[in-house]
Amino acid sequence: MGTPCYVGAADPAQPSIVRARYVHADGYPSSLIPQLRGIWASTAHRDTTALINAVLAHDWDHLEADAGDGPASMPGQHPVAGVGVTLDNTSPEPATVFPLHRATDLAASWIYLINPADDTVTVHSDDGDPVGAYPLD
Repeated sequence: MGTPCYVGAADPAQPSIVRARYVHADGYPSSLIPQLRGIWASTAHRDTTALINAVLAHDWDHLEADAGDGPASMPGQHPVAGVGVTLDNTSPEPATVFPLHRATDLAASWIYLINPADDTVTVHSDDGDPVGAYPLD
């Protein structure tokens, strides 16, 4: 059911270093790219830096552009309107920072890197190799 992934951005000063958040479910590109586009268009108002900041705010059970502020369906989860449902809201953890060439250490199926310079998302496989780039627009 869950397809774990990481979503974040490369460090502008050190592009081989990634700062990302864990997303537990719906990590397939066919699911996650439309959600990122929706969050970018509605919640972030087409501001890619705002999208990155929203995603980096929490680890996520799942991202969902249509998420509301309603009550959590599971203990410890917290809906964030227009972004998704957090994995755990009891104590915020820092984002995961790693060199992209060490992606295999993450045990995640996909890694998504949002690029504010050209408003794209590059999808990387679990070994860190890029498999495609998608415009947010």
